[in-house]
Amino acid sequence: MTNHLLNMKRTITAGMLVLLLAGCQTTSYTDFDSFVRDPQPLVTTTDYKLAPPDVIRITSKRVRELHGHVETIRPDGRITLPLIGAVMVAGKTPEQASIEVENLARDFYEDADVSIRVDIFRSKKVFVFGEVQVVGAYPYDGTNTVLKTLATAQPTRLADPANIQVMRPNRDGQMVKRMTIDLNKMVKEGDTALDAVLEEGDILYVPPNPMASIGLAFQQLLLPLQPAANTVQAPTDIATYSDQRPFGAETRN
Repeated sequence: MTNHLLNMKRTITAGMLVLLLAGCQTTSYTDFDSFVRDPQPLVTTTDYKLAPPDVIRITSKRVRELHGHVETIRPDGRITLPLIGAVMVAGKTPEQASIEVENLARDFYEDADVSIRVDIFRSKKVFVFGEVQVVGAYPYDGTNTVLKTLATAQPTRLADPANIQVMRPNRDGQMVKRMTIDLNKMVKEGDTALDAVLEEGDILYVPPNPMASIGLAFQQLLLPLQPAANTVQAPTDIATYSDQRPFGAETRN
């Protein structure tokens, strides 16, 4: 029974190996014009809008109650400031929020001056998935590039650096723009032609290399057979143990 099961597993493995090797071919995406600008901009052209849970810092030479005040934008888009109270800042640029708070402060100081800047970027993200050391969301600050983000994420030894995908979904969540970049060329040859400045919501996917893909696929294929194999193997182990016991030995309860 055990040999039959093992032979069945070998047959399935050999058959699936051909399919896996055929399926390891990766698709190369060429929407380069959607990501790359010439000359490359230092930042994205989109104005940064404040949103929860960004952390902002206020400076003011004349309004001492506000100077140095640090505030996290609440889920309702407001901040609560000394002297002034609750102020809606979500959806505004830091410059627009500065004018809003400054106008409110003039009810108390005729020569009020207010400047707001983002202390910690938290509301907007770019994402990295796949074979990297640090998977997940990364703060977007308008200066994120492909190379900078991958350097932080750190692709693993299982990664396929020549076929990294850069994806840009639309507002409906549909993946409408993709390009494939070769990290080896960037790092080893200094070819940064595709080192695009990312936009909010962009996704980097680092696929496994062909051998890693086969290994992962084998694990998934063999996993359903493992409980059955263990069940068949268990009586054999017990029988083997019984044969090794001293003759006449009693079983302890």
